[in-house]
Amino acid sequence: MSGLEQDNPHRISKGRLETMVDTIFAFAMTLLMFGIAVPESSVSQTAADLSADLVKLIPQFVLFVIAFLVLALFWIEHHRQFHHIRIVDPTILRFNIAILIFIVLIPFTTDMAGAYDRVRIAVLLFHVNILIVGALFLGQWMYICRCHHICDTDFDIAIEGKRFRLLATIPSVAFLGILVAFFSPPYSLSAYLLVPFIVIIRRLTGNK
Repeated sequence: MSGLEQDNPHRISKGRLETMVDTIFAFAMTLLMFGIAVPESSVSQTAADLSADLVKLIPQFVLFVIAFLVLALFWIEHHRQFHHIRIVDPTILRFNIAILIFIVLIPFTTDMAGAYDRVRIAVLLFHVNILIVGALFLGQWMYICRCHHICDTDFDIAIEGKRFRLLATIPSVAFLGILVAFFSPPYSLSAYLLVPFIVIIRRLTGNK
């Protein structure tokens, strides 16, 4: 343990914070599935009736996959950022508390957007939720790059600083989704399909 950590016995350890973050991410990703309601049908209903009900659930299934993958990307990003962190200072702790507040909101906003995919305000709630989480991760990374006292000694800001544009991908796509939602709420959700293509292109061009 470093001297800085020993000086403050009330400091939250890196491992303790990572454990809480992992738990909440796992809970939020699992909770997404409970937003898809099983169709209520009687035993006498035909298979065709049940098939029709399942077709109506397609938007919710699609949004479940999108939200799950976005949460997975955020979890991976948290792991990558904390790989460089040596100690958790008050600012990092505040960033993580704020991030977790909006992470646990994602199942709710996903349910709203899935159930009311043609209602602008419901879809906007989802986009804004993702935008805020993405912006918080971006802000945390900028803070890490600026405050070397919390980082490992092998942290190379010249190399790691280049990840800024990659980190801006999800909040940028969420902002695009917000703009599209004013014209077509359902189609705005497909904006997140751009994320894997943007990531692949940036990696192929050497912009990691």
